[in-house]
Amino acid sequence: MIKSVNRRTLLKSAFASIALPWLEIMGLPGEKSSFAPHDDGGGSSNSGSPKRLAFMYIPNGVIGKHWFPTEGGVGFELPQTLKPLEPHLEHLSVISGLNRTYLAGEPHSQAASCWLTSSPPNERLDGRTAINRTLDQVIANEVGNETVLRSLELSCNRFLDSKEPKIFDAISWYGPGVEARSDNQPERVFRKLFGKPADLNQSVLDSVTPDALDLRKRLGVADRQKLEEYLTSIRMIEQRIERRRAQAEFRKEDLHGFQFPESIPTNRGEFIQLMGDLMVMAFRTDQTRIASLMIGPERWETPQLYEGVFEKPVNHHVMTHDLTSEEDVARIDRFHVQQFAYVLDKLRNIQEGEHTLLDQCSLVLGSGLGNGAQHSYEQLPIIVAGGGATGSAHGRHIECAKGTPLANLWLGLAEWMGVRLPRFADSTEPLRLS
Repeated sequence: MIKSVNRRTLLKSAFASIALPWLEIMGLPGEKSSFAPHDDGGGSSNSGSPKRLAFMYIPNGVIGKHWFPTEGGVGFELPQTLKPLEPHLEHLSVISGLNRTYLAGEPHSQAASCWLTSSPPNERLDGRTAINRTLDQVIANEVGNETVLRSLELSCNRFLDSKEPKIFDAISWYGPGVEARSDNQPERVFRKLFGKPADLNQSVLDSVTPDALDLRKRLGVADRQKLEEYLTSIRMIEQRIERRRAQAEFRKEDLHGFQFPESIPTNRGEFIQLMGDLMVMAFRTDQTRIASLMIGPERWETPQLYEGVFEKPVNHHVMTHDLTSEEDVARIDRFHVQQFAYVLDKLRNIQEGEHTLLDQCSLVLGSGLGNGAQHSYEQLPIIVAGGGATGSAHGRHIECAKGTPLANLWLGLAEWMGVRLPRFADSTEPLRLS
């Protein structure tokens, strides 16, 4: 009789530790693993697939007339900015009407740092802004002990200059003034997930080959195919990172004169997608169930090149304050939505039991500002996708009553993750997507 493989089984060597994705053999009930040379002792996954929750953040607000649908409910048409999400329409909800109270002060300092905050808007525990422990960290406190990584924080801020304080470049906080520092180095994140080969000219997979060969002998045809696809996808990510490292010695600065850390792609879309792939891998292997990905920092005025959108670097923040640049800003908004669609594609193409990985995840895309030109904290752009196998109902434009606190959605998502809170920040009731 074939016995099940524990979800916590690892392909392991002295240098690498490769967690497995979900395999059909893991779903066989009532059996302990017959292949567990490197079982890390974590909790069993045989009781069902876990839920995951991720937040992807857009800086500087959006152009609302190209973002929000003109019709509510189901059967609405996606506006121009959201068109890249058309293949995923049945798996997402566009939410309008969500607000956050603005306190007097520098507006961008509250946009990102207070997006996921658990402080009421009038509470300044750090003496400046309403920062406390953020939603992701509140949930991580409850579910983080079940995974290798309590939570995963990623950033796509690729510049070395430090012209802005961390409050513009952080959405995750352990508490007032205590940032959950995000990582913007793909190579470092890869090593955190999979380890590091003894020889940088080798693949991290080389050292776990004996374990992988032993495991293949015990798998059925479908599981062997899944394992091969998974290991290939790891290698493809590794090769993308290797190309960056190989090019670094020839590139001290890019064609436009801006310096970058060595392993970070100079192509912005490639960079965001690479970090998205690493987040998907962390979810796929159940190394974490809570993640955040900051697509860009607030107010940072170092120009960036949006490949396929503009021919030269542009300053996103400055453009949001130029009323003649609305159409160009909307093009950047669409570029960001395309990266979100890329992550949804990845999750939707990974099978986990009877459902896809997207069905087991909820992903939020949004910004802490509504209109960047006006520094408005009203009509915040929010999209929630995934979770279809666990109660979320999508394919809708949810029109909330004017003035509905953003914290209502955060309270509803905490509940979806199984974390029961009497309230969250200035919430009035949970906004549920079921």
